[in-house]
Amino acid sequence: MTVTNIDAIVVGAGVCGLTSALCLARRGLRVRVVARRLPPATDSCAAGAMWGPFLVDHPDAERWAAEGLAIFRGLAAERDTGVTMTRGVEVSRGTVEPHPWLHLTGDLERCAWPGYGSAWSYTTAVVDMPVYSEYLLAALRTEGVRIERRELRSLRELAGLAPVVVNCSGIGARRLAGDTDLTPVRGRVVVVRNPGVDTFFAEESDGPELTYYIPHGDTVVLGSTIERPGLPALPEAAVVRRIRDRCADVEPLLRDAPVIGVRSGYRPVRDRIRLETGTVDDQLVIHNYGHGGGGVTVSWGCGQDAASMVEACLTRLG
Repeated sequence: MTVTNIDAIVVGAGVCGLTSALCLARRGLRVRVVARRLPPATDSCAAGAMWGPFLVDHPDAERWAAEGLAIFRGLAAERDTGVTMTRGVEVSRGTVEPHPWLHLTGDLERCAWPGYGSAWSYTTAVVDMPVYSEYLLAALRTEGVRIERRELRSLRELAGLAPVVVNCSGIGARRLAGDTDLTPVRGRVVVVRNPGVDTFFAEESDGPELTYYIPHGDTVVLGSTIERPGLPALPEAAVVRRIRDRCADVEPLLRDAPVIGVRSGYRPVRDRIRLETGTVDDQLVIHNYGHGGGGVTVSWGCGQDAASMVEACLTRLG
């Protein structure tokens, strides 16, 4: 790849990579995206997905989440974004308080749900990831951003091709950034035809299995698994059966809903999101990865901060 007159190269085409690239381009910076996989083959496209806290930690995470929710509300008013504002319920087996972030929705209400110690109703953004990823790609094309499918062995391969590299490689950062603190946590979901479900349901849990269903128009995404490394993997048929049974126990309409497909991806889980400036040899690199199960939720907030960091680097470079 030969690149000239580029301000930044973004590595990765998951939700955080595409969003970061769009934040940069909308500030008038010249951007290229390099990725091993493009939508719909990215891990992000396997997600449920909805705005909310899950396997994500950072002192700025709540601010990033609030910024993202505001943007998703705007996107829900546009056509063909894959984003809708949907009301639903989150439950817990124990008697617990709602996560502080849920107050950001503005309509959080405690409610009752049979068999659960705590339940809250609220409206949040639900995101059809294959559709939303196509929206982001189209927005990048409109901004003149070129996207190259290419597998990198090292970030050193990009040295000198742009003043700044933005590393949004997700679980690929284990190799590209040598980050052994990053854990690939597999999640599998089942997509069914929507039999008439218009609200979401999510059970608070640390796994190894999650129970949730999220409507996306004509389809519903049923979840999920939290498969950490080193544990034996269930066969796909067993995973599908268990997910469908759990969801149908909550919403009987889902019991006979035809299966359209099964999606699988890896959540890039880390003790703390890594959003910081570093160097690889003499190449400036801004790392933006480790978003766990909250990549969609914090993507816009992290993307805006990454764009500000790129601008600061370019100013220092003169």
